[in-house]
Amino acid sequence: MKIIGVTGGIGSGKSTACREFELLGAKVIDADKVAHKVSEKGGSAYDELAGYFGKDILLESGELDRKKLAKIVFSDRKKLSVLNEITHKHIFDEMQREVALSKEDVVVLDVPLLFSPDFQIKCNLTIAIIADEEKRIKRVMERDGLSREEVAARIQNQLSNEEYKKLADICIVNNNIEEMRNAVHEIYNNVRR
Repeated sequence: MKIIGVTGGIGSGKSTACREFELLGAKVIDADKVAHKVSEKGGSAYDELAGYFGKDILLESGELDRKKLAKIVFSDRKKLSVLNEITHKHIFDEMQREVALSKEDVVVLDVPLLFSPDFQIKCNLTIAIIADEEKRIKRVMERDGLSREEVAARIQNQLSNEEYKKLADICIVNNNIEEMRNAVHEIYNNVRR
């Protein structure tokens, strides 16, 4: 089994690249989906999150109000750090379990914080998806209905394209969807050889 770690900032097209790998036959494990799973009511991180951030981040149903939590942590680096400290261990443990259960030849980990010191899953290859900041801002504003300022605040809390270039084995520039797809196909074929 080959493990490919895919990362990139908000609006870079990381999820699009991962969907392309999935279409080619790879198993994709999405850290954001795992984060939802571990932080939902009854999930392994839920009690810690509610304990630290308080009942204000809960909906009437008892589920997390993810939008409210995002507003809190993306405007306060310390609180973002606490959120990551609470959730990472649960997310990465669950991802490791899913890797162990996988039967596919190629497993792709869709991980925004792939280069975090907390991330312990060994990858055979790391890929960063990068794009021009203006394209990223427009994509996220359209996709999530956020303001320019909200998107810019999130981008400021993430690695820059230059940092991704230094850390990743391969960088794919996603300013053109067809070029990005072609790059994914080439990488997938090379990994399977």
